[in-house]
Amino acid sequence: MNDMNHPHQHGRITFLLAWGIAASLAVVLLPGVFLVRAQTNPPPPTPVILESVPMSDQECLECHQLPDMYLPLPDGEELYLTVDQGEYQESVHGQAGYACVQCHTDITGFPHPALDAGSLRDVSIQLANSCQGCHLQEGSEYAAGLHHSGIAGGNPDSAICTDCHGAHDAQPFEGDQLLIAETCRDCHSQVYDVYQDSVHGAALLARGDPNVPTCVDCHNAHSNYGPDKNGFRLYSPQICAKCHADKDLMAEYGINTDVFDSYISDFHGTTVAIFEKIAPDQDTNKPVCIDCHGVHNILPPENTESYVYKQNLLETCQRCHPEASVNFPDAWLSHYPPDQQHNTLVYLVDLFYKILIPATLGGMAFYVGTDAWRRYKERNGEKPAGKSPGASEGKSDS
Repeated sequence: MNDMNHPHQHGRITFLLAWGIAASLAVVLLPGVFLVRAQTNPPPPTPVILESVPMSDQECLECHQLPDMYLPLPDGEELYLTVDQGEYQESVHGQAGYACVQCHTDITGFPHPALDAGSLRDVSIQLANSCQGCHLQEGSEYAAGLHHSGIAGGNPDSAICTDCHGAHDAQPFEGDQLLIAETCRDCHSQVYDVYQDSVHGAALLARGDPNVPTCVDCHNAHSNYGPDKNGFRLYSPQICAKCHADKDLMAEYGINTDVFDSYISDFHGTTVAIFEKIAPDQDTNKPVCIDCHGVHNILPPENTESYVYKQNLLETCQRCHPEASVNFPDAWLSHYPPDQQHNTLVYLVDLFYKILIPATLGGMAFYVGTDAWRRYKERNGEKPAGKSPGASEGKSDS
């Protein structure tokens, strides 16, 4: 008997074919399933860990976990060399498994190369350069900022990576507005003292409101800049608009979101918008938000110390308009569009002209159109309706 005709053989072949088809489908479909899952729940980023290192962490700690290790420096200061292993393991780098030599890139063995630094600050500045080995984008942004400009210009006190993020205890900020403000305070304490009493600072520091802006929202973090940068003042309304034109965000505080549109529509804002288009690198002599409301010391308009408090408006206006009289601020409509509640008289006058102008133009258009139609009919030998044949010649049948 031929084995191929045996019923058991047919069953075996059918089973193998079915298994092969199922396996093929699995090869094609399963990666897609895993891809969908990967897109829905992406895995955490894999740290950049060297496959082999010239020295392991344990080798480093054989010496650097010993207490009270100090290295004298040329200026008389001492560099503390003892590393708290637990502190490092709890840091963002320690949790990701980075090795010591990934930051201390000049260390390949013992004895270590001589340290070419005259002070503790020199050591910190040199070590901060190694951060760019992994954080390329942040390093590029930092190179364009004022802090880096200070270092390049010979100011060793200008901020570097470890001043903000720490060294062996480095931690991410992860949008912690309070931590950001307190970190900036380490260098900018006078600004912090003013900011903490402002409407933004009080909301953050006293009430813990995470939505209010802090330093990096206006000045950026790594590519930080300030009023000395060309165009900073010119584009500052765009910074304010990030929050104050956000209807969902402002709804939580009952704040009018027409502030940006109303500013752009008036003479000041229109001029600033023109400057943005034709002379973006030049500053404008027209007031922007911070000229009227303040910078770090912004207060609510109902606060008696606010620059835009009703009784303080004249003095605020006189910064640009020294000849302004007592009634000068009354021309300002605030940032509200005229309505029955705000600026009732202006609203009624505006409504009157909204009716008068279309009605006048519409009436004139109707008159011109009907007159043109009458003339057209007359030229084609048709008499206007309502006239007898002899009426146009001044004759009668009598």
